[in-house]
Amino acid sequence: MIKTIGLLLVFISASGVGLILGSQYSSRVRQIKHLKIALQMLETEIVYSNTPLPLAFESVLMRCENPIKKLFTSAVEMLNKRTYSTVGEAFEASLEETKEFFSLKKEDMEILKSFGYSLGNSDVEGQIKSFSVIIKQLDSLEIKAEELRQKNERMYKHLGYLSGLAIVIILM
Repeated sequence: MIKTIGLLLVFISASGVGLILGSQYSSRVRQIKHLKIALQMLETEIVYSNTPLPLAFESVLMRCENPIKKLFTSAVEMLNKRTYSTVGEAFEASLEETKEFFSLKKEDMEILKSFGYSLGNSDVEGQIKSFSVIIKQLDSLEIKAEELRQKNERMYKHLGYLSGLAIVIILM
């Protein structure tokens, strides 16, 4: 009886690891989509409503889900405390502070950091170009992330099940 429960726990644990590893791929795709939406809202606030950046960040964070909400909340706090001299520095620090909540890769974060440095550094036309560039880059990342998800998500899930089954067979 105890051996059966132990084998069941081993199988469930291995399956769980496979599910967690596989779900990171779909989580990355979802977060990139949500980032695009958040940045489009930010563009609307900045370019068309002429809202100052801290207020635009606050407006966007009210309509976002975590972890994107955490990113904008952190940026607003840093801007309000005047911890950093530029919006780009505050945005980069916010990315660093909240990166553990994201399923994004290093290249995704680098693109977001470079975008952050363009915030508040140009006129309206320059801001429009910056938003256009980041949206195109995120579109490209989303396509790549979706391809990786399709390729790897099922593999990790099945690998978890099969490795759990293999361990159970070995222990029997």
